[in-house]
Amino acid sequence: MRPIDAGRVKIPLGARGLTRYMKRLPHASLASMSSDSSDAQHFSTIISERELNRSMRLNIIAGTLGMVWMSAAIGMPLPLLMHEVKATGFQLGLLSASWQFGMLAQLPSTVLVEHLRRRKPWWAVVSVIHRLLWGVPALLPFLFPDRHDLWPMAIIAALGTSMFLGQAGSGPWQSWMADLLPPARAGRFWGIRHRSLSASMVLAALAFGIVLDRFSAPPHGFLGFQLVFGAAAIFGTSDILCHMGVVEPPLHPRTDGESVWERIIQPLRNREFVLLTIGMAIWTGAQAMVGYTMGLPGFFAMTYVRDAFHATYAQASWLFMASGIGAVIWTPRIGHWIDRIGGREVALRLMAIGPLLMLVWLYASDARWSVPFLPGGESVPVPLAMMCVISLLLGGAYAGMWVCQVRLTQSHTTPSGRTIAMGLHWSVVGLIAALGPLAAGWIKDRLVEGSLSFGGFGGGKTGYFHVLVVLQAILAWGVAWPLIRKMR
Repeated sequence: MRPIDAGRVKIPLGARGLTRYMKRLPHASLASMSSDSSDAQHFSTIISERELNRSMRLNIIAGTLGMVWMSAAIGMPLPLLMHEVKATGFQLGLLSASWQFGMLAQLPSTVLVEHLRRRKPWWAVVSVIHRLLWGVPALLPFLFPDRHDLWPMAIIAALGTSMFLGQAGSGPWQSWMADLLPPARAGRFWGIRHRSLSASMVLAALAFGIVLDRFSAPPHGFLGFQLVFGAAAIFGTSDILCHMGVVEPPLHPRTDGESVWERIIQPLRNREFVLLTIGMAIWTGAQAMVGYTMGLPGFFAMTYVRDAFHATYAQASWLFMASGIGAVIWTPRIGHWIDRIGGREVALRLMAIGPLLMLVWLYASDARWSVPFLPGGESVPVPLAMMCVISLLLGGAYAGMWVCQVRLTQSHTTPSGRTIAMGLHWSVVGLIAALGPLAAGWIKDRLVEGSLSFGGFGGGKTGYFHVLVVLQAILAWGVAWPLIRKMR
């Protein structure tokens, strides 16, 4: 059996060879090695090395196209779109929570997929509809030209539906990728992939900021948002179509005689799976509370920048870009560390560092810096400039946590029950994490800027966002970190 050349190390695809290799890596858990060696044995019999390498390249190319959509979905354009249509804090929280609530669709979707011969057709259908729905904001001036009051709920209805469909495709996709990738290369692949995708998001965020500043002021009105969300729908759909060329390994056979309910509760008998799921649910909810998704700022972070500092669209995009650059710099290293010492050890370090860096948001100041190289000597809010610098580290830490989560869910699920187990994991994560943005929206509606009796570290006004920053640190350090630490 031919080995795979992973850099300078020859990694055998056979189960025994892979197990011996994994034993040489420090801190690799026995449960992970058992699951991973089964993966390798199944994988090696059905996918050639040439097909694997081609699929991995195509996966990255497709994902690069999809990041144009992602930049609109979790970055600056969506929360500022809601700001533009005068959505309330509750409506903003509801739309943000729909990302997490949508994860509930993963479990029924994965149950359905286990009764199908292939995952890819189901994934493609729901995913194409999911991406096309992101064109709805571009059509609002045509659909409801005289009813601007309906725009916030129309956006929530369309994009909330899109979130559910997207998550219905996410579980089968995660299972598909877990079956496709050799375990010994998985951490490195996800790190390299995240770097490429983050670079694409940085460029898209820069372009979107320029478009919104150029075409959202009179006399253009809403044109900038129409261009951004039209492009998001087109590029997002192109991602799915390009991804159709990635090879799909056959599904692992189900255990005969087991009911659907038995297959659903089976992962819950695994202590490590339960700790991982609840820990990541609390972590995800804490990050969503301040508007971060997969290490990238959006929702409440972006509306705070716009409301408190009157930042331009381009300036708001800098924060997103800085986080994306941080992911580009750090995720390949983090992926390598995961392969070396294990996802749990890396996650514990990142969970300690990330919330600490977030505390820089507590610096509240009205000061601005004049930047000579910007057009007209444009001034930049000092807190925003500070967070852009910190985000070069913060973006890497939070994006690295997503890489850890993907790798840990693969390590703590068995091949035969992986599709349902992953659907269960993400459904529970979404259900619990959705409480974060809902609580944040409730707090935002009740605390206006400057309503707190104490001033910020920089002497400026404090308000709802500073409360959210403190709460997310408490949840991350006080609840999520101890749960992940209990894993073996």
